[in-house]
Amino acid sequence: MRTNNLISVYLFLLAISSTLGAAPGDIQYEREGGDAEELKTFPPSIFPHWIHRINYRCDACHNKLFEMKTGTTPINKDLMKEGKVCAVCHNGKQAFDDGFENCNRCHINDEK
Repeated sequence: MRTNNLISVYLFLLAISSTLGAAPGDIQYEREGGDAEELKTFPPSIFPHWIHRINYRCDACHNKLFEMKTGTTPINKDLMKEGKVCAVCHNGKQAFDDGFENCNRCHINDEK
């Protein structure tokens, strides 16, 4: 019974996570440069740390791809195109790719 309740809670949180924007434990990466319209179209990316942490151990990413301290590893589209940072896994094979059609999966605009 307890296992069923935990699974139900997990599925509920997973289902609503994309509608909430940043949630506790999420990391928001501020964009650098760009004008106001570009920043509105492509808001900062939100990394759902807790979803990744449920599925992977810390050493899957730290300190191989990312330093432990938030903001110390540069993340940008050029590095993604080189298959680095997020794109090591988000390559269309292991997880959804970083193509243009998936921008809103990380760049969540909370304006309604």
